[in-house]
Amino acid sequence: MNRALFSGQRVPREYLLLPTNEYYRRRYRSKHRRRWLLLAAALLTMFVAAVGARAEQAIGLNDVKSGDLLFTGTEQGSYMPAVHLASRARIRVRGLLVEVQLQQEFVNRSDDWREAVYVLPLPDRAAVNGLEIQIGERRIVGKVRERTEAAKVYRAARAAGKRAALLEQQRPNLFTSRVANIAPGETVLVEIRYLEPLNYASGTFSLRLPTTLTPRYIPGAVATPGGLEKTNGLDETHGDEAMVLSTGSSGWALPTDQVPDAHKITPFMVPAGELSAAGSHRISVEVELEAGLPLADISSPYHDIDMKMQAEGRYSIRLRDGDVAMDRDFALYWRPRPSSMPRAALFSERVPEAADSKTGGTYLQLLLLPPDVKSNVRRLPREVVYVIDTSGSMGGNSIRQAKESLQLALSRLQPTDRFNVIEFNSATRALFPRPVAADDGNIVLARAQVEGLQANGGTEMAPALRLALGQQMPGADSLVHQVVFITDGAVGNERGLFELIQQSLGDARLFTVGIGSAPNSHFMQKAAQFGRGSSVTIGDLGEVQERMQALFARLENPLATDLQLQWPKGLVVDAYPKRIPDLYRGEPLQLVAEVQGDLGGEVQLRGRLAGKQFVQRLMLNGGATGKSAGIGSVWARARIAELRDQQLQSGEQSEAGTALRSEILGLALAHQLVSPYTSFVAVEEVVARTRNEDFAKTPVPNMVPRGQILQRQAYPRTAAGLYGQLIAAAALLGLGGLMRRGRCSGARLRREFRRTLRRLLPMPRRTCSLRERQLLVLK
Repeated sequence: MNRALFSGQRVPREYLLLPTNEYYRRRYRSKHRRRWLLLAAALLTMFVAAVGARAEQAIGLNDVKSGDLLFTGTEQGSYMPAVHLASRARIRVRGLLVEVQLQQEFVNRSDDWREAVYVLPLPDRAAVNGLEIQIGERRIVGKVRERTEAAKVYRAARAAGKRAALLEQQRPNLFTSRVANIAPGETVLVEIRYLEPLNYASGTFSLRLPTTLTPRYIPGAVATPGGLEKTNGLDETHGDEAMVLSTGSSGWALPTDQVPDAHKITPFMVPAGELSAAGSHRISVEVELEAGLPLADISSPYHDIDMKMQAEGRYSIRLRDGDVAMDRDFALYWRPRPSSMPRAALFSERVPEAADSKTGGTYLQLLLLPPDVKSNVRRLPREVVYVIDTSGSMGGNSIRQAKESLQLALSRLQPTDRFNVIEFNSATRALFPRPVAADDGNIVLARAQVEGLQANGGTEMAPALRLALGQQMPGADSLVHQVVFITDGAVGNERGLFELIQQSLGDARLFTVGIGSAPNSHFMQKAAQFGRGSSVTIGDLGEVQERMQALFARLENPLATDLQLQWPKGLVVDAYPKRIPDLYRGEPLQLVAEVQGDLGGEVQLRGRLAGKQFVQRLMLNGGATGKSAGIGSVWARARIAELRDQQLQSGEQSEAGTALRSEILGLALAHQLVSPYTSFVAVEEVVARTRNEDFAKTPVPNMVPRGQILQRQAYPRTAAGLYGQLIAAAALLGLGGLMRRGRCSGARLRREFRRTLRRLLPMPRRTCSLRERQLLVLK
């Protein structure tokens, strides 16, 4: 390009109208203000978003527009969204049954009408058979209905301004409790009743009452509107079965392709200190223990208790401090004297036939121990794969308990054994590609690796299970294959994992070690059941030695296998578990049965133990027989669990799965039990709230379990939480400051450079202009 073509006549600089210094100064000030305003707006936006994402964030009274009840926060002038909750558990132990009355008190301290929504943890084998609500002196008894119908009844009552309560099952050990139309300043008492069988192993009876839960990890991709959950819960407002994305639910997670009901099992978690400061989430526990046997000792490993003997084998037990924070399971253990240690027990319940009832009949609850083996039994070499959970939910005391347990397990290996260690969180890592010999070098290496493990990340359990169950060495048929899984079980895709265990187990046995103050007992027990193994729970660092010793006794001692139960002729028996599992040392056979016919004769347990046949006999009408109410409900609950297991194999939406659904529904309605397809609903007929008064839904948080750290997975996976966003904001602010300082420094450097050049070199334009002017003067 020839620039001469586009160049006009040169104009002397002094004749040009150039911007003044004042113009540049004002322009600089204007740009300066705009930059700061933009930065301030960005920071304000991020701060507001972060406040909205935090569950336990304290807020001011003027911020209450979303319908939350408030508690006074830990800081003066701040408040925390929550519902005041107090619980009282009355437990009665009779024979082999536990009866529990759990009263929960919801207090509305706001000036508006409220609906409280609370995720309630219960034992995994609880048969929930009662619901009542109490307002003042009035009591309203609930009734079990089909789940969709119960939700509709509750929704209608809520809209009409009537007080109502609804109890829905989300998992066998996780329920949702809703209470509608709590008036300002009013207290509503909800009473839930359930039954469960006692635990008995290694000569010790035990019961466990969960009071909170470990936040579940939700794997999978968030469901798209085209792939939403088909659900009949209460978050839906259109039709009986609607396809909705439950973004308005009380949970922090959205449904995913692996956990379609994620929003129903992910309550907000609040640290114990904040709830305790507000006087909320306290529980008192009273136990009436009718053991029927002289006891050697009674203990509660996690709480201080006071006990008083009422009569031989009968005790009353209370918490020493009256009430405690709902931050860990309450556990109670009692052991009979050695001379009174039971080898067999049988209890029965006779339910009269009624015209409108399908539950009439005779029900049995049986406990039978195989013979003990005290002779020298040859220990078979083992191939053990240890799997340890190092996800974020294992942070705090849990990871210390898990590492201590694994170190103890490694120390028990013999040179003839083979082993491997697999760690998992968001990723899965194996210490060795395949199991190696348990020699000193490999054991030392493994112990050093375990000592350095840290808890962090998600809980992608499926790849770890798949890797562990696929570790069997070719040609290693002479080894006993075992997988020891150490975890808190805090996942939401339990059924998918059970299906994986069923498909990949092979001839291995899966043992689970539940870690933490509130492990997922449903996952622990059911995974061990599908894995043909056993389960232990460790809730405190001081329990590691004792609990792991109990596990070692099961790992290293022979099984009672090929078990068969032979009933007297003439009896028609429907007993559960349907398939009698193998029994490890110290484990009894426990089952419940519905029988038709006259009780008489003897029941025989046959099997193989240490290579020998054995037979245990129990007279059905002998001295060990007692009577106990409620066995029918426990039998129905066990049958429902068996039918759900069959659904896992056939698929819930298949033709066989649909038939099983109908069977479960009929059974739950007949026995008035909460199930996946039935719910309890209680409605007061009196209208309490007029239509011109609004109400708001209030999620009730759960307390963070003791010893655990509030994890980021308690938030939606797309949110970074308050601290994360504040750190990002601080980083951006710092970056902006550095850029501004760098720009100022760069401008100063450029100015200094130009001044230096001007002093050293003449300016061509100015020189030319002066020469031209001199020539003009000479002319």
